[in-house]
Amino acid sequence: MERGRGLLDRCFGRDPLDLSVRETHGYEIPPENTVTDRLLSACGSIRQLIGPGLLFAILAGVFLGAACANAAAPKSAFVTYVLHGESGGVTENVPVTFGSVFAKGDVPAGSSVVATDDSGNPLTLQVDVKAKHPDGSLRHAVLTVVAPHLGANDNLVVALSRGRNSETSPLGLSALPRNFDASLILKMKDGRTLRASARPLLDKGKIERWLSGSQATEWWVSGPLRDASGNADPYLSARFGIRSYGAGRPVRVEVDVENTWTWVPGPRTEFYDAQIIANSKTVFTQAGMAQPSYTRWRKVFWWDQPAAVYVEQNLEYLKKARVIPNYAEDVTTARDDLERSYQRFEKEGHGPLQSGIITGYMPMTGGRGDIAILPAWTVEYLLTMDKRGYEMTVVSGELAGGFHSHYRNTKTDRPVTAEEYPNLSTHSNYVGKPGNLELPKTGGYKTDLTPQRAHEPSLAFIPYLISGDRYFLDELEFWAQWNTWGTAPEHRGFKLGLVNWDEVRGQAWSMRTLAQAAYIAPDADPQKEVLLRELKNNIDYYDKEYVNNPNANVLHGDFTASKTDINFSPWMDDYLTGVMGYIVDLGFENARPFATWKAGFPIQRMTNKDYCWVLATTYRIVVQHPDLSLVRNWRDAYRFTFERFANRKVDPASVECNSQEMVSLFKLQRVGVMAGGGLTRGGYPSNLQPALAAAVDLNAPGATEAWNKFQARTKSKEAMYPDWNILPWPHK
Repeated sequence: MERGRGLLDRCFGRDPLDLSVRETHGYEIPPENTVTDRLLSACGSIRQLIGPGLLFAILAGVFLGAACANAAAPKSAFVTYVLHGESGGVTENVPVTFGSVFAKGDVPAGSSVVATDDSGNPLTLQVDVKAKHPDGSLRHAVLTVVAPHLGANDNLVVALSRGRNSETSPLGLSALPRNFDASLILKMKDGRTLRASARPLLDKGKIERWLSGSQATEWWVSGPLRDASGNADPYLSARFGIRSYGAGRPVRVEVDVENTWTWVPGPRTEFYDAQIIANSKTVFTQAGMAQPSYTRWRKVFWWDQPAAVYVEQNLEYLKKARVIPNYAEDVTTARDDLERSYQRFEKEGHGPLQSGIITGYMPMTGGRGDIAILPAWTVEYLLTMDKRGYEMTVVSGELAGGFHSHYRNTKTDRPVTAEEYPNLSTHSNYVGKPGNLELPKTGGYKTDLTPQRAHEPSLAFIPYLISGDRYFLDELEFWAQWNTWGTAPEHRGFKLGLVNWDEVRGQAWSMRTLAQAAYIAPDADPQKEVLLRELKNNIDYYDKEYVNNPNANVLHGDFTASKTDINFSPWMDDYLTGVMGYIVDLGFENARPFATWKAGFPIQRMTNKDYCWVLATTYRIVVQHPDLSLVRNWRDAYRFTFERFANRKVDPASVECNSQEMVSLFKLQRVGVMAGGGLTRGGYPSNLQPALAAAVDLNAPGATEAWNKFQARTKSKEAMYPDWNILPWPHK
C-alpha cells in the first residue's frame, strides 16, 4: 500500500526524495518496475487532458492495487526478490540461482531460510551458505529457488523468511546428460592446436563442489590445454564450472581461459583463434585473440534449453545489510544516466579481453564513471534494477579478468598472497630481477588494458554478491592481492600487505577492494583469513600512524611532507574518508577509530573558523610551509592556500568568506558556490559529500554542522551523479 502512495506522489509531481514527504507519509519509494514505469510516463499527458481529480480516482485503484500485489509477502518475510521470466527458457519448474546477502541477525546461528510466493505458497529452496557474520548469523548465500511456472514476461515474488531448511543430498554426475562434454579448442598462431575438455577432467575425479544440493550442484574441474601429442601448454589452462539442476533439467556451463601462473618460466602473450563446442554445437568462436600474461576470460552458456530469468534484487534490503552506501534514491536521474551509459556500453567492445564501459587505460585522469566506491553503472543498476544496468555490471565484472593483475599459485591453485610470497613485487624496478617475476614477452602486442590502483573501479564485488558466481569471487581476491605489490616489498611490510605506500587515492580504492573481499569471501575459503589479516594490518598501521600518534598532523589528512610539492589534493583524501566510513558500515568496527579521525579533515574544511568553507573543495590545499614543514594550524593552511590560488599577496582576513570579493578573486560562479566546479555535476564538492556523510554516520565531532552547511550551499540545477550522491544513514 505504501508503495502505491509513493507512486501516486510521483505521478502528481511530488518529490519522493523530499525528507519532509517521507516523514509526513511514513513511506519509502521502492524501485520501479516495467508496469509502473509505463503508467508514470503517461501521467503528465493524462493529467492535462482529464484533470488531476479524475486522474487520481482512476489511478488510485491501479497504482495501489498493482503495487500492493507486487509487494505482498508473508508478514514473517524479511526480504523479497522478483523473478522476471524471459523468452527462450524452460517455463515449468524453473530453477533460478542467485546470490543473496543477509543483514546481521536476520538469520541467526542455527537457523536457515525458507521461501514462499506472494500468496504464502511454499517454494522449493536450496541454500548454499557461503559466509556468516561474526555473531554466527548468515551473511551471504547462493540460493536456488524453483518457480513452478515462469513464462516470458511472467513475474514471481520470492519472499524469504526465517525457518528450517533441511539439508539435501547433492546431485551426482549421473544427473548430467549421458553425452555431456564441453571442449575448448585453441588454434595457436605457431600452428599447434590445444584442447581441454570437461568430461575427461570430471572422470579423473579431482572435482570441487561450489554448489551442493538436490536442486543444484555445481562442479569445478581444471587442467592445462594439451596439444595433439598430449603435451601440456605451460601457460594456458582451462577451468570448467558445470551446474546441473537434475536429470533432464537445464545445465549451465562456464569456461574460463587463464594465462595466470605466477612463476611460469618465460611468461608470454599467447595468440590464438578460440572455439568452444558443447552438445555438438559451437557456442563461442573468436579469431585473432591475444591473451597477455596474468589475464583470464570466461564464457557462460547453457547445454540445451536455458533457465532464462532475471532476478531483481531488493535495494532497501541491500541498504539494510549495509553492503552499499546510502545512495539517494533519485531514480529519475539514475534512469536517465543509465540510458546514456548503456548507449556507450553498446558501442564499446565488451567481448573477452576487451574493456567495455571500463576505462581500459586506468591511469587516465579526469572525471570518469568508474571511479567511486561503486562504479556509476552499478549504482544506476541498483537504483533502477533495470536489467541493462545488471548487464553492464556483470559484464564489467567479467572483463576485469582482462587486466594483467591475476597471479595464481601453482601449488594452491588460488590467487597468490603476500603472505605466501612476501618478496614478490610487480614494480618495474623489480620485475626481471633475480628472485622475482620475469619480464613477460609480448610478441609485439600492446594491450589496451592497463590496471592502476589510483583509478581502480570496484568491478567484482556486486557481481559476486548478486550472482554467487565463483569467477567474481576469484576476481575480488586477485585484485585485492595485486594492489599490494606495486612497490618494494619492504614498503608494504612484506607479508603484511600494506597499501600506505601508494598515493592517497590508491590507498582508498585498495582499502575498499580489500574490505569487500574480506567481507564477502566464503568462510571455508583459505583466502578469507588472509584477507582479514591484511585488512587488520592496514588498519593497525593507520591507527599507529594517526589515531594513536600525538604528533600526527592537526589537519587529519593522510599526507606526509613532500620534498617537491607543498600542495595536497583534498578530494583524494575525501575518497579515503568515504571508504573508511564504508568499511565501518561493512561491519569492521576496528576501522572506526581511524575513520573517525579521518573525518576531521572534511569537517574542519567546512566549519573551522580559520578556514573558509568555500575553499574546502579547491583542487589543491597548501599544507606545508615554504621550508616544507607541515602546517600546525588551519590558519596557516588557509593563508598559504589563499595566497597560492589568489595569485597575489592578499591578507585572507581582509576578504570576507563567501563574499562577492572572494567570488571575483577566485573566479567563482557566484556567492554561495564552492570552489572546484561547484555548479557542475561532477565537481569536487561531489567528492566531498560521501566523506561528510561518513562523518555524520561516525558521529564525528562537528559532522552535523559541516553536513548542514554543505547542503545549504548553492548547487547545480542538475542532480549530482548518483554514484556520489551518498547520504547519511537515517538515525533512529
